[in-house]
Amino acid sequence: MAPLQLFEEIRARGESNAETKDRWYIVAATAMAAAGAGPDVAELYQLTTKDTSLAEEKHIQRRLKEAILKTSILYGVPRSLQALLPLFSILKEEQIDHYGPRTEALQNGETQSERRERGRRHFDILWTPAAAQANREKNFKYQPDLYLLNLETIYELWLSENTILNPVDTQMCTTAALICSGSPQQAMWHTRGIVRHGGSIVMARFAQEIAFEVGKAYGCDVEKVVRVDEIDFDDATPH
Repeated sequence: MAPLQLFEEIRARGESNAETKDRWYIVAATAMAAAGAGPDVAELYQLTTKDTSLAEEKHIQRRLKEAILKTSILYGVPRSLQALLPLFSILKEEQIDHYGPRTEALQNGETQSERRERGRRHFDILWTPAAAQANREKNFKYQPDLYLLNLETIYELWLSENTILNPVDTQMCTTAALICSGSPQQAMWHTRGIVRHGGSIVMARFAQEIAFEVGKAYGCDVEKVVRVDEIDFDDATPH
């Protein structure tokens, strides 16, 4: 299937439901970046912003760039740049949305304790508090620097930042990225996280289905992923 046809089908499905209307393109973009299809994100962006106002284009651009940047910690910076740089190359000066929530927060005096609390809250909801604490303790016991990277840097500064993408947006994007980067167990955790952070089963299923379509189109193995209907959303077993 040609990319444009795939994108049009994803858009039609995404825009048919209020829960996925402003989310379909960020889920598709993160799946594509994870699948190594980053250069095609520029074509996705052009389809998404066709016939929109400049203000709406910048809204879409802001969300799409944040989604790719946020999920780059899961599949790697080189793949995120394969998506972002072609996108940057098609933007005219007046089209650029120049905003970075973390940069602005740091400039405005956001403290480490504020980031730590936000990251802790995000991780506790994803896992449930007891299982989240067990994860923290295991990380720190076996490799303190893993705790520094995973719990502090990734969750406090990146995943829990919610100015552009709220927690449900984030979990939908991480689910798609993990599916297309060959991480089925982690994809299951974050699919569960969509619902735990307040999303619906419909949204969880949508994120998975888009990732399956993108993954298959770009040659990813997605067969080991646990489907939504097989996930125990109440499971609090520490891993």
